[in-house]
Amino acid sequence: MRKNWAQVLALGTGLLAVCGFAFAHHGTSVTYQTDKTITVKGTITEWVFSYPHPQIYFDVKGEHGEIQHWGSELGPTPLMMKKMNVGWSKDSMKPGDQITLTCNPHKVTSSNVCLAKQIVINGKELPLLNGNPPPAEQAPTQ
Repeated sequence: MRKNWAQVLALGTGLLAVCGFAFAHHGTSVTYQTDKTITVKGTITEWVFSYPHPQIYFDVKGEHGEIQHWGSELGPTPLMMKKMNVGWSKDSMKPGDQITLTCNPHKVTSSNVCLAKQIVINGKELPLLNGNPPPAEQAPTQ
């Protein structure tokens, strides 16, 4: 009987630990100013298509011509993007591509980080999962 109780306790502890990680995930309203948007233009330096959030790194020219290094994360993971037929991949963009990004700025105003809301790469808008379906020309074919 004691052995069974120990096993149940160990299983319960393990489940609580896993649940704790799930609840620990951050919310966007904690990190970003979700009531504000900014638009920045620059040149992509790195595209990281990874879990838990894909990341875009790019350089923006400041008001006085200085280069500012920026970063932006996308909401869903690559797996979710694939399952929801958004069409992103590790080849969606590359260093040197031109980006126009509309995003929510970070709550730390001196930070060059934002949460992507609309992305245009080399003049072509790439769909995001912000409640809008992919444009018709990019919709998956059956």
